[in-house]
Amino acid sequence: MSTAVAVHEQKHVPQPRQVGKPGGFLRRTNAVTALVSGVVLAALFYVVTGAIVNAVTGGGQQNNLALPEGLQAQITMMYVGWILGFMGGIGAFAGPIRWFLGHDLTHADAEYMAGKDMGRKKFWKYTTDHKVVGIQYLVVMLVLFGFGGLLAMLIRTELGVTWAEVFNPNFYNSLIGTHGIVMIIAMIIAVSGPLGNFIVPLMCGARDMAFPRLNALSIWLLVAAVPPLISNLLMGGIRDGWTAYQPLANQAPVGMIGYQICIIVFAFSTGIASVNLITTIVAMRARGMTWSRVPIFVYGVMGSAIMGLVWFPMYQYSQILALSDRVLQTSF
Repeated sequence: MSTAVAVHEQKHVPQPRQVGKPGGFLRRTNAVTALVSGVVLAALFYVVTGAIVNAVTGGGQQNNLALPEGLQAQITMMYVGWILGFMGGIGAFAGPIRWFLGHDLTHADAEYMAGKDMGRKKFWKYTTDHKVVGIQYLVVMLVLFGFGGLLAMLIRTELGVTWAEVFNPNFYNSLIGTHGIVMIIAMIIAVSGPLGNFIVPLMCGARDMAFPRLNALSIWLLVAAVPPLISNLLMGGIRDGWTAYQPLANQAPVGMIGYQICIIVFAFSTGIASVNLITTIVAMRARGMTWSRVPIFVYGVMGSAIMGLVWFPMYQYSQILALSDRVLQTSF
């Protein structure tokens, strides 16, 4: 008895035309190019903003914080230039720009972004492999813990040297505030960052995260947010502590702007990572991986992602309003 075999013809899906080597512009980008372009664009934004403010105000007026008119705007735009330059230098805008130009990534481009044939260089590049992103999160977390621990040692040094003043009171308060927010950020990303990205897809039976490009975007936004936070110590610090309560935050030196920019960018990073984790857990589980079979660790990561997605935008919004008070002289 013969059996009928149904043969389904596979439809050919047209692929974008490959232009040049796989990866294109991304072959030339890495952490070094990101650092250089970030510094250059930050300096350019600082100078141009200063020139514009001087042309508008004449450079002789003072604002209510007893600082030269426009210095708040200059520092803010300097950090904005740093973020844009760093993200452009790492290659975060390559995909969107190609999409707007009508040249989407080819299959070979996507494989290159996933780290194919990169070797160890992939850990310094804008890659979409969830395991690489997890390791990048781990390195950033360890660096933050190390820097926070160094600040803790400086704080203990001041307390231990009872016969002299090692740091002036304002810098000491800035050490405490910076130590607090650095350790908090490190603890926030400790689980959902390295473990969530590396282990959750494996536990769920997914081949990768739901949005690999957003996964890469989240880690490099975090990296870009760290220098503005650390640099606050060079510009007066955050003397009112990591909570940044008003009106003390509005009276703080320009170092507070670095803190506010860091929180705003970090909230974007956290929101993107949270959406990615939640979507991966909900929609990309392997067949047969019912909710009753999902490991408890995955539930924990999902709960952490939901809390971050709900609460961090409010924290971000508060810092946007506070930054607006400083730069635009609003009264929120």
